[in-house]
Amino acid sequence: MTNGQKKQTKLEKRIARVSKKKPEEFSTAKAYFWRFVHPRAFCTTIRFFMAVIRNYLIRQYAHAWHLTHVPVIHVDHPLDKRVPFLPEKVGIYFRFIDFWIEPMTMLIERYGLWKGMKFTNEWLRLLKKTYQSGGKIYGAFLSTTDRPDYKGDRLFRLIHGADPHLLCVPSLHIAIVVLCFTFYRMFFEREGFTEAEKATWNSSLYREAVAIAESVLYIKQHSVNCIPAAFYMMTMQFPTLVTPPVIRQFIADMFKSAKPEEIAAADAEKIRAYMQVRYDAYLEAGRTAAHWYEPGREWLSTYATCMQS
Repeated sequence: MTNGQKKQTKLEKRIARVSKKKPEEFSTAKAYFWRFVHPRAFCTTIRFFMAVIRNYLIRQYAHAWHLTHVPVIHVDHPLDKRVPFLPEKVGIYFRFIDFWIEPMTMLIERYGLWKGMKFTNEWLRLLKKTYQSGGKIYGAFLSTTDRPDYKGDRLFRLIHGADPHLLCVPSLHIAIVVLCFTFYRMFFEREGFTEAEKATWNSSLYREAVAIAESVLYIKQHSVNCIPAAFYMMTMQFPTLVTPPVIRQFIADMFKSAKPEEIAAADAEKIRAYMQVRYDAYLEAGRTAAHWYEPGREWLSTYATCMQS
């Protein structure tokens, strides 16, 4: 070390190493492992998975196995037919889980285990609240869409075999990708990340969030009705992160880079306009509702004839 040079701290060394990596280069296995074995993380991790089991798995499977009889609403919309079925988009759809786990590994590698666990706990608590919020609607109404009986890909066989497809409104896929990019946008600013880190990771997370949101329509896992309901839920639950201007921009960016063979420009515009109108209608109804989830339940109760199992 030459005179005048300052020795790098451990944090500075980690920042220098980690900042060169893209989000998808971080191992999800590392996050899984430490979330279950580290004393600062274990309890938060278990509480999160319990929320997933109660609000996502039990809600669906209890009905599929005829243990409960919650009304099931078909939420398809004519605009769904304007989106072609593109099986090749299933890989993007399945990026959903790695998408929100990879940044946790980034935090662990950047801050070390003890502080990294503190920050990943913060993220997981928000994720737990998201599942609990969805459960407020799923407990009153289940919802589904028509989807092609396509089994030409192992990922589709996994989807159709494991997913009863009864929790469409609001879409948790959409809710979580929106929460992910907005949380980290705030976090990077709050914790003083470098400009290079913010530029790389914010743009990457946002771009992939939009691609995943588009994929739920391309592979027919959701309707155009499922997406604005998720936007509304997240705005009501996390108003400092998921603001109406953020959602307006997100909607405007959906299908913006789509090829003509993927979706016609005119159809994409109609879908964007419809989702914005539905989101605004939810916000308006939410202003006078006694509980944030009442507009979602009300919409489901009047959209179509209930199908009792």
